[in-house]
Amino acid sequence: MPALPRDLFRLWLILLIVWLVPLYAAWWWLGWAEWVLRVLRGLGNIALPPVFNQGVSEILLQADQSWKVRTGLVTENSNPSEMAVFFIEKPFLLHIIMGFPLLWALLLATPGHLLKRLIWGTLLLVALYLLGIAGHMWAMITVMVNHQPSVMDETLVPPLFRVSAVPYPLWMFHLSGFVHYLTVLILPLISPVLIWLLLCPRGVMRLVVSIRRRIR
Repeated sequence: MPALPRDLFRLWLILLIVWLVPLYAAWWWLGWAEWVLRVLRGLGNIALPPVFNQGVSEILLQADQSWKVRTGLVTENSNPSEMAVFFIEKPFLLHIIMGFPLLWALLLATPGHLLKRLIWGTLLLVALYLLGIAGHMWAMITVMVNHQPSVMDETLVPPLFRVSAVPYPLWMFHLSGFVHYLTVLILPLISPVLIWLLLCPRGVMRLVVSIRRRIR
């Protein structure tokens, strides 16, 4: 390994901050976040209905950018019969996907094949965040079908109506709540860091060596 400057980590940190500021500005104020949500909704409409069967039939975009999820579950005591729906609010969706600027800044601040890493990193993060949103949907569906609040998140409560469906086993109900917990607290910011570590192993090792030299 070639000789490394002692201030490599400091230079990298400065460059990271320089990239974070414009990227998050574009994310929140230039509408990048809304475009990413549109892409995820399109992918979700393709991938999620076959996975959830009756749980998800279509994802519609509301005027306030929240998602309206139509299910194939029939509501009880409704005349005529109606299919149940649930909503995923825009603030929650933005919370889930807030790691994109962080990932891009980490990749741009680390020397290497930038374009290739940006493409692969973005695709991986899209897949992970789509899985995270799917996990949240699963938790909402189990709460709706079992008609009892989640044990992991007190904000996940059943709707006023009931649906005609066989309740999920208790272990699956608890598992969906745990997946939701991971989606909300861990996935948004840990995923970009893990992808960065995966795509930039040499750059990370150089930073680790630089930090060790500064400590000595």
